[in-house]
Amino acid sequence: MESESIYWYSVLLTFFYIIYKNYHSSIKVLIILCFYSGLASFLGKGIENPYKIVLVLLSMYILLKDNGLYGLKKRETILLIVFIIFSISFLLSAFVNGDYFTLVFSQYGKYITPICLFFIFNRIQTTKPNTINNLKELFFSLLTIQIILSVLKIITIGLQESTVGSLAYIGGGPATILPVLGFILFWLHKRGKFNRKDWIYVFLLLFIGFASLKRAIWFIMPVFIFLFMFYVSRKLSFLKLLYFLPLIPLIFYVGIRLSPTLNKEGKIGGSFDLQYVLDYNQKYNFGKTSESSEIQLGQGRGGATFLLWGKLFKSQSLSFNDYFGFGLKEVYTTDYEQFDNEKFGVNSKGAVTGIFQTYIATGFVGVILTIILIISVITFLKEPRIRVPIALFIFWDYLFYSGLILRTQSLSIMFFFIIIYSNFQYEHRLYENRAKLKLNDKNRNLQVRPA
Repeated sequence: MESESIYWYSVLLTFFYIIYKNYHSSIKVLIILCFYSGLASFLGKGIENPYKIVLVLLSMYILLKDNGLYGLKKRETILLIVFIIFSISFLLSAFVNGDYFTLVFSQYGKYITPICLFFIFNRIQTTKPNTINNLKELFFSLLTIQIILSVLKIITIGLQESTVGSLAYIGGGPATILPVLGFILFWLHKRGKFNRKDWIYVFLLLFIGFASLKRAIWFIMPVFIFLFMFYVSRKLSFLKLLYFLPLIPLIFYVGIRLSPTLNKEGKIGGSFDLQYVLDYNQKYNFGKTSESSEIQLGQGRGGATFLLWGKLFKSQSLSFNDYFGFGLKEVYTTDYEQFDNEKFGVNSKGAVTGIFQTYIATGFVGVILTIILIISVITFLKEPRIRVPIALFIFWDYLFYSGLILRTQSLSIMFFFIIIYSNFQYEHRLYENRAKLKLNDKNRNLQVRPA
């Protein structure tokens, strides 16, 4: 038996296990199915295409069954209206550009299932708040499975970008996003009060990125650890700095040495050279070299986004395609060799960021509506200090990475759940604080009452 087959048969076993543990809940089954889309992809189009249809139909069924759209408040209504307008624009662009039905359904399904679950989560928080904790445990179980599968991947397949746990069969992008989402959910669960064992779990999350040879994870994870441990917590005590701060550069240092492309030797365990890392990062993202400090438009992911920015605000005239895109097929059915680099002014398909993909598929109208949709979701967060890093993360992914949070169902669902779980915690703390105030007032009144 080939090593790849051994791996995916193992993934199938974990699928049967976690389904057996959670088959009684249709919502949990849907979440699990979204986290095993890589398995469906491995089994071929004959399985993958019906699988995608099932996800969409099941999500819509649960939304209607659980009255997910009943009694919507102002923010929820605004989000629904924005999504409807986004959907009309998406489908209109696909129609005018001649995209075929299965492609449109496949790409639109990536949005409809997570948004249905968002309203379902929000409804559960209002009607069955205790269920939120049960769903949280499911997400942690799925994260643990991804860690185990990452270890198994190295043993059977070896270190390679493709294949990320049960999430992806082709493409390693989720291995960058998932560990950060996992850390954020874990931070919310612990409210930042980490002990030594908790930090071991954080390093295990990073192992998901290591198994897929991801570079970006070693840059962004330290940033978000710092933001959540110090900015969100608002606690900058000397002891906390002394304890936690060394861990942040340590993660960066270890990551550089473990990433073959980030050290001079090009191997795991290579040397640490900060200047080499910075030069590589500038060249990879912006096309900068030692001879030129200017951003090269269209070179790298950062260069591609700046190219799009200039096209929108500096171009004297925009074409029909600029407004409504060139079609989904131009970006989602082409590989690196088939993609028309010259047509879009980028050096390769690998430089096409999330926002650039939206531009190619649905034009600037789609870009603007997607950004409005992101903002509409972020405004749901009730805790301002958490809203800032969450916004930074999703916009970094959309503007300077692959936009996977919006286009990968498992990541979208987890991102949306983090928002709902954060609000659940926030309201719970408010309730506790009010109860304490009432108790204090009662005790104070008893103390001042005359004998």
